[in-house]
Amino acid sequence: MKRVKAFWNSIWKNDRRLVALCYAVFLAGSILASLYGFAEDAYQRARGNVAQTEISGAQEDIFALTDLEQEGDLYTSTSVDPRMELDLAAVSPTGVPAYVRRVTVRVTFLNMDPGELSVFYKPRADMEEYDATYRVWAHKEAEDGVYTFTLPRGALYGLRLDPGIYSGMQFRLESVIINEPRGFFEWFLPTRPWLLCLAVVPLLTASVLKYLALAAAALGARRAGGKT
Repeated sequence: MKRVKAFWNSIWKNDRRLVALCYAVFLAGSILASLYGFAEDAYQRARGNVAQTEISGAQEDIFALTDLEQEGDLYTSTSVDPRMELDLAAVSPTGVPAYVRRVTVRVTFLNMDPGELSVFYKPRADMEEYDATYRVWAHKEAEDGVYTFTLPRGALYGLRLDPGIYSGMQFRLESVIINEPRGFFEWFLPTRPWLLCLAVVPLLTASVLKYLALAAAALGARRAGGKT
C-alpha cells in the first residue's frame, strides 16, 4: 500500500510522469474501444443485423436522385447540390432502422474533381431533414477511385450520399457496398479525429488533474492551518 501511495505521489509531483500516464490511459482505452467495436460488429453480423450488400451503379430503384441525371452507371449533376438518398429498406435484412457500419463507393469522376464527397445519416426516427452534424467524410484509398465511409455504431433511419459540389459534374458509379467487413487490424488504424484527440485529450486531462491536485493540496493546507 505504501508503494502504491508513493507511486501516485511521484506522479502528481512530476509533470512528465503525469502526462505519460494520461497518454498510456488514452491509448489503453483506445485499444479496448477497438476490441469492443470488433466484437460488437461480429456479434451483429452473426445475428444477421449487419449484412453486406452490393449495389450496382446502374440500378435505378435504390437511390432517390436529386439534381442528378442517370444513364446506366453514368451520372451528371444539374446543380451544385446533387444528392443520392439510399432506400435503406431495400438493403437491410431488418428493414428500417438499419445497421449501416460502412459505405464503400467505387466511382470514377470523368470531367472534374468532386470537391467534396460525403455521407449524411439520420440516427433518430424524428429527424425530418438531414443535419450536417451527422455527416462523415471519405477515406480515399490511393488513386483507385474507392471511397470508404465509416459510420458510428447504432441503427440508422436515413442515409444520403452527396457525390460532389459542382454542376455539370460527370461520374461513373461502379458500385456501392454497404457493410463491407473490416479486417481485424483495420479496427486499430488511426483516424483523423482520433489523431486530433491524441494530440489534445491527454494533455488537457493532465492539466486538469494537475490543477485539481494543486487545489486539493491548497485546501488541505488551509484546513491544517485553521486547526492550529
